[in-house]
Amino acid sequence: MPELYSGVKSFDLTNQDHNDIDDDDDQLNSSDKIINSSNTFNYDLQNLIRNDVKKYINTTIPQDHSGFIQCHIKREREGLTKGFSTTFTLYADGQNENDKVFLLIARKHLTIGGHLEYFIGTNAETVKHLNDENSIAKLRGINITGTEYILYDHQNTPPNEQNKQQSAAILYDKHIFGLKEPRKLIILLADTEKNIRLLKEGETIIDEYRAGRATDLIELKNKTPTYDEESRTYRLNFNQNRVRQPSHKNLQLIRLTRDQSEYVVMEFGRIDDNNFALDYRHPLTAIQAFGIALSAFHNRFRT
Repeated sequence: MPELYSGVKSFDLTNQDHNDIDDDDDQLNSSDKIINSSNTFNYDLQNLIRNDVKKYINTTIPQDHSGFIQCHIKREREGLTKGFSTTFTLYADGQNENDKVFLLIARKHLTIGGHLEYFIGTNAETVKHLNDENSIAKLRGINITGTEYILYDHQNTPPNEQNKQQSAAILYDKHIFGLKEPRKLIILLADTEKNIRLLKEGETIIDEYRAGRATDLIELKNKTPTYDEESRTYRLNFNQNRVRQPSHKNLQLIRLTRDQSEYVVMEFGRIDDNNFALDYRHPLTAIQAFGIALSAFHNRFRT
């Protein structure tokens, strides 16, 4: 799959490392620098984050807040393979590096059955011990090819309830081997401000969607990149040039308005080797945006 470019700079990406099992990106030298944010915290966002971060991460960004909440994800890989022990930390960006605020952290885990999981928590010191019992959420791949994910909410599920609430679903299209076009992506969001219904054991909101019973879910899609004939690359134009390098993961999510125009609600893409911009707004919460971004790190098989 070709890399997606920001539409601001032209890149010639020729160095490929096929041993990277953590994702399917080409490896680039990291400058480890975060692009300064234009976050101005219009609706007292900063105080909400600092005073009650757990409330913030589950709060839908207000519809009248037109700007993006600008964040970044820092990836840290350990071990000989640089892939089996990987954590991802989400920060809200400020006006400079010192203003960033820790929001969430996730630990990657591969089940015995080959399903990828990300346990999500709010304590960086205990990230290596995150599991089903102590995480606040879990992103789980429900097939081994990594094309379908469910974001489970562990905070708002009744005690001892095995069938966890589902706050989002992520569906990547099955990609034919050798096909050059970018993947297509559908996101299904549950309205976090309403009671999220519990489904029957073994059912997911993906099943509801495919059966036509999910009329209360919010549907997002990825924006189709434009193909540049001269450079023979696919391009996306990102907000404020925060995405700096080409990557298979670079994406924009859109919601269609009543007049069928495209409204960008999330942007995600590579800053450098281990830092990724994540900017989002209504109707997303921080934890939903983080879960969607985590799904992009899977090294998917071409099926």
